[in-house]
Amino acid sequence: MSKALPRRRAVSRRKRMVFFAVGAAMGSALGLVIGSLLTFWIGDGTLRAIQRGIRRISGDDGHPSFDLLLQ
Repeated sequence: MSKALPRRRAVSRRKRMVFFAVGAAMGSALGLVIGSLLTFWIGDGTLRAIQRGIRRISGDDGHPSFDLLLQ
């Protein structure tokens, strides 16, 4: 009985690792497909406008800061 217990743990550990690997692969593939479809649906122009808005909100709009130049 004591010999069956370590083998059972090994099978359980192997099964968990396989489930994790399959889940990670499926999640990555699904995320890639959903991201591609979302980008196609939104459109390239809208995506660029969103990126510009995020850059402006964060303060990095690509233009020089004239306040800093006046110092």
